[in-house]
Amino acid sequence: MLTVLPIQSKDEQRELCQICGVEYNADAFAYRADDGDFIGVCQFTFKNDCGYIENLSYAPNMDDWEAMIIMLRATMSFMYRCGLKSSIIKEGATTDRLLKMSGYIKNENGDYFLDIYKFYNSSCSER
Repeated sequence: MLTVLPIQSKDEQRELCQICGVEYNADAFAYRADDGDFIGVCQFTFKNDCGYIENLSYAPNMDDWEAMIIMLRATMSFMYRCGLKSSIIKEGATTDRLLKMSGYIKNENGDYFLDIYKFYNSSCSER
């Protein structure tokens, strides 16, 4: 069974980032995805009304894109519940495949942007 949980320990966050080959950010929040095996990690930060996905990264030998999208949606839901209006994924923060499937749209700065407020407060036809 898939679980997506917040990482409570900075030591665990550091270890999981190392396993995924991404830079650990002690100031970031983080989630992990597991299905009996560790699937991946998502680190994210807040600044003003925006959430920033620092990385959405697979563990070695994993390619469960559905689990990664579910972890991203859990992250977005947390951002929404915290009152953030938008989210940005920096290019290179995840695979091209996950970027294309995430619902984020490339903006003029080359970052991938999503209006979280609109995502959760509008019908599908308005997105």
